Amino acid sequence: MPTTGFWPRVSRCRWCANPVLRDNDGAWIHANLAYVCRDRSGGLAATTAEPEVTRRAD
Repeated sequence: MPTTGFWPRVSRCRWCANPVLRDNDGAWIHANLAYVCRDRSGGLAATTAEPEVTRRAD
């Protein structure tokens, strides 16, 4: 089996570092229920929720 990313139930967004989790359809969504990331001033960013990649220890 190839080594792939492992994501826990809740992870940090790789783009904005806010918590992300999966919605009912399996898509990643921020814990505040927004799919789109926001920058530090609250404006919409050009990225969407995606977890940081972490590797399993073998």
